[in-house]
Amino acid sequence: MNKVDKIDEIILSALTKNARQDTREIWEFLRDHGYSITETEIESRISRLEDDKIITKYTISVDTKKINCRIIRFILVKFRPSQHLPSRMEGLKKYLADAPFVLYSGKTRGGYDWIWIQAFLTEEMADEEMDIYRNLFGDIIQTYEVYDFIPTKDLSIQGLCYTNKEYKCFLEEWFPPFLSR
Repeated sequence: MNKVDKIDEIILSALTKNARQDTREIWEFLRDHGYSITETEIESRISRLEDDKIITKYTISVDTKKINCRIIRFILVKFRPSQHLPSRMEGLKKYLADAPFVLYSGKTRGGYDWIWIQAFLTEEMADEEMDIYRNLFGDIIQTYEVYDFIPTKDLSIQGLCYTNKEYKCFLEEWFPPFLSR
């Protein structure tokens, strides 16, 4: 597997904004970032990123303001020490991986052991799942906190693939002019 370089990062950034754009648009995006490679090389790099499983699939972005509202739940869990915790964690990982309503989940370092975000069609569904989860995994739960989350920005995978130039442009736009660097 090849390492991702700056050009690959810019290609990924472009694709996170619009996965259906053609190589000409990506070529222009690269040119704006100071790189000049051929469209054939861009296609080759995208193929390599797919072959190396860096790009695993192409998805759609949905304007959530135009579909029925979802109940978004943010869950924070701390587990109690237990000799059964490793095997029970395997069950938890499978539960969260298989659940169609889980948007994101992961192990944390800090005050909580695991955090995940869920989306439900109704509050009743969210409450029902919460009861089922606590019944399934209550033996390993020490602390369980649930927050209903009201997004002010739609989910964007671009937050994982922005470029250094995009970061610096953002800061330049928002950095107070009276502060010196």
